Amino acid sequence: MHFAGNFKNQFIWLKRAILNGWQNLLRNKILSIATVVIIALMLFVFNLVLALSFATDSVIANVGEKLDISVEIQPGVENYTIQTFVETLERKPEIKEVVYISKDEALGRFGFKYPNIISFLDYHELSNPLPDVVRIVSYDVADNNTIISYLEDPQFSQIVNQEKLQDDSEQKTRNEKIIDITGFIKKIGTWLILIFALVGVLIIFNSININIHTHKHEINIMKLVGAKYNFIRAGFIFEGIIFAIAAILISIGFSRLILSYLAKNLVAIISNENLLAGLNSILLHFEEEFWWTLSWQLIAAVIAGVLSSYLAIELYLRKKHAF
Repeated sequence: MHFAGNFKNQFIWLKRAILNGWQNLLRNKILSIATVVIIALMLFVFNLVLALSFATDSVIANVGEKLDISVEIQPGVENYTIQTFVETLERKPEIKEVVYISKDEALGRFGFKYPNIISFLDYHELSNPLPDVVRIVSYDVADNNTIISYLEDPQFSQIVNQEKLQDDSEQKTRNEKIIDITGFIKKIGTWLILIFALVGVLIIFNSININIHTHKHEINIMKLVGAKYNFIRAGFIFEGIIFAIAAILISIGFSRLILSYLAKNLVAIISNENLLAGLNSILLHFEEEFWWTLSWQLIAAVIAGVLSSYLAIELYLRKKHAF
């Protein structure tokens, strides 16, 4: 019975604290609406940046998959040795796929596109000039240069055409550019997230601070009639939470509507494979993973609301020597 009574009292306390927070909002409707709208717009811009980040990552990943490593096999290497070499590469954790293309298969593909060349070779009784090739695709383009360095090991000198591998500096340069671009985008994304989070906390903090000073007489009356400081704190903390929840619901709904609409319509008119990959990643983020996106943004917004509200009321109470 004691536990049930205690729980009931806690529930009543919580209900009154939430009601107090709601009344704080209603006392200054214009400020409350302005705060929610500003935070919602800021979060919309954040979601726009996030969507562009996802699209860019997807485009880079799509481009990275095409930056495979083509390894030319030395002439005269036996098929068994090549297969052993392929199996060795497949065991590397960085490598996603290894495809062996024999010189005959390569000539067949080449001849399908350029039949006149095949006719020329046959007419002059020339041998197949193409080499055996092993095509390597990594999970991450950042690992390409590591794989190339691994292939330059002396143990593969009798299998891999080392001169061709070492001369392919252009491939290494492309890999380094992709790595640099990816790293730069991730840094920008991290800084933007931190900036938006800080701005959100400051906006809620200032709004709560204004509300506190606007209603300082009500706070004094609450203290005079015996209201606990935790109860006073809780009201403003719930006010910050309401700000955050209202803003995030408006923002995520608006973001999903606008960005999904744009992505769907652009998909219908864009034929570039890389851009399509980017647009599809936006659709995935705001449609298939909508509830996950809403959940983590809601949690982050509530934490920001609690933190900023707590700081605002704490500073006020300390100034008034409430402790």
